[in-house]
Amino acid sequence: MGKVADFSSLPYADTALGVKRAAITGSEMTQMSSEIIRLAPGASLSEAVPAGSDRYFYTLTGTADISADSAEHHMDVDAFAAVQEGKRFTITNKGGSEATLVSVISPPPGSGAKAPGFSEGLKVAARATQPVVDIPDQKKQRVYFVGKEAAKSERAHAMIVVYVHDTVTGMHMHPNAESMFVLLSGKTKFTVNGEDVVVQRGQATIFPMGDRHGLRVAEGDGVSFLEFHLPAAYTTVRG
Repeated sequence: MGKVADFSSLPYADTALGVKRAAITGSEMTQMSSEIIRLAPGASLSEAVPAGSDRYFYTLTGTADISADSAEHHMDVDAFAAVQEGKRFTITNKGGSEATLVSVISPPPGSGAKAPGFSEGLKVAARATQPVVDIPDQKKQRVYFVGKEAAKSERAHAMIVVYVHDTVTGMHMHPNAESMFVLLSGKTKFTVNGEDVVVQRGQATIFPMGDRHGLRVAEGDGVSFLEFHLPAAYTTVRG
C-alpha cells in the first residue's frame, strides 16, 4: 500500500556523533531503501556503496561536501549526488546549521536486481544548473538527475518535476516499478490508497509496484517535487 511519510515525525536514531538517521521506506519496497540523514555542523558520515547498488543524495536543508576517491563537491540546497557501487564516500557538514539529506540506495542489497548502474564514480548536479525540459502537453517541466538524460543508470530514474496551477496527473500505476515523491514546494493533492491527501515540503509519498495513485496542485500557482522511479525502465498503466 502507498503511504505518506512526514520527515518531522520519523523515528530518528543517533548513529554517530552529530548524525541522526531515520528510514523513509520499509519492507514494502524491494527496489529502493531510502532515509533522511541529518548532519549537525561539523559532523560527517563515511560509508561504502554496496556492490550492485547506486547511492543517491539530495540536499533538503543546509549544505554538505561529498567526496569519493580524489573528487570532492559542494552541495547547496537542491543539489543531487550519484555515487557508484563499491565507492567509499564521505559527506561532511562544513556549514553553521544542520544539513538534511534524502538518501536512496537502489536497489538495496539482497534484492537480486541485476540492472547496470551508475559508473562515473561521483557526480553532483545542482538544480539551478541542470537543463529544464518543458513538457507542454502535460503542463509540466522536468529537471533530470538520473537516467539516460543525466547520470546514466538503469537502476533508477530521478528528476525534479514542476507543475503549474492546473496540472493534473490522473490515476495510474507502474506494474514494474516503485515510486517516491519528495515534496519541495507548494501543496500537492495525492490520491493514496483511494483517498485524497494534501502533502507539502517535509513530506514524501511512497508507492510500491502496482499501487494506483494520482496527483494535482492542491492550491496556489504550482508545486515541485523530487520524483524517483526504480528501476529506470518502467511501464505506466492509466486509469
